[in-house]
Amino acid sequence: MNIALVDDQFEDLRSAENFLKAYLREHFSEEAKSICIDTFTEAEKFFGKFESGEYDLLILDIFMKPLNGIQIAEIIRRQNRNVAIIFLTNSEDYILEGYKVFAVGYFLKPLAENAEQFSKTFSYIFPKLLENQKKLSVRVIGDGEISVPYKNILYADIDERHYLCLHLTNKKISVAMTYDEFFKELENDLRFVECYHRILVNMEFIKQMDEEDFILNDGTRIPISQRKSKAAKLKYMSHLMAINPANTWQL
Repeated sequence: MNIALVDDQFEDLRSAENFLKAYLREHFSEEAKSICIDTFTEAEKFFGKFESGEYDLLILDIFMKPLNGIQIAEIIRRQNRNVAIIFLTNSEDYILEGYKVFAVGYFLKPLAENAEQFSKTFSYIFPKLLENQKKLSVRVIGDGEISVPYKNILYADIDERHYLCLHLTNKKISVAMTYDEFFKELENDLRFVECYHRILVNMEFIKQMDEEDFILNDGTRIPISQRKSKAAKLKYMSHLMAINPANTWQL
């Protein structure tokens, strides 16, 4: 898991980094061993390393110059809709601004003096981040075994050769696994919904829905069957509310 911490005040940055590391060691000792925290005092250097999918969590100070945390988040959202963003702030006055870029919460500075609020927010988002670490082992038709992160699966259906086809963020692959086996692996993952016979879609890539389709970020239309329509749409609305109540604008 990769976390980026951005604050133009060096002392605040180091204080937040040390607090976060200590908290992880105390409360998530096993997971902490595989967590990488990168720190940045300049937005330009952060953008130089940031790529879509590079980080699982961004912790951004709101009061920075020349770009503040909200402006940085707006730029990020043009590239990556799903990465989790939490704001660092000395004041709660700008919290509502954060929800416009779909932030999952905020940390009040200094963290050590607001440990209870930090724990409440972090304990909410961290299990969701761990979900993003899940991987599926599959054998690609005509190739070998690979490991596919759940978070990289846009949707799955059956191809023209009747193989299970996984549509990933960067390619599509046909795999030696039945749809039923695949469904059983992912049915308890709250990101996925079956909206049509033998079509399972990752709701984190849905931009909006209409009467008959889910529309993905890349414009792909995934059909919603009449039989599954009510359950699928309810699950999608629940997903949006779980991410952020402000996300209901997409409905």
